[in-house]
Amino acid sequence: MYMRSAYWIGAPKSGAEQQFQDLIERELLPAMRAMPGVSSVRGLWPVKREDSPPAVALQVLVAFDSLADAQRMLECEERKALRPRVLEAIALFDGSLSHIEFDIRS
Repeated sequence: MYMRSAYWIGAPKSGAEQQFQDLIERELLPAMRAMPGVSSVRGLWPVKREDSPPAVALQVLVAFDSLADAQRMLECEERKALRPRVLEAIALFDGSLSHIEFDIRS
């Protein structure tokens, strides 16, 4: 299994919190679920913090059966078409967006 994780570190802009959350939950996550190669997509919204973690406002987990499936999603036309909406979410956010990919072994 392979996982791509997006970290939204910071916070939505003041007054844009609901708009940011709605854009993520109602548009971006469903669109990502429909992309080729994707097994599942989850949005993780922190509710409790311990031990001084980074200011993660949202973590998005995208699961794939393989690295090849992840690559297929990264290159797909659906992802390119979604980019303007992602840029809208970024404009509603004060902070950074970064990604880490994981090879999941058990």
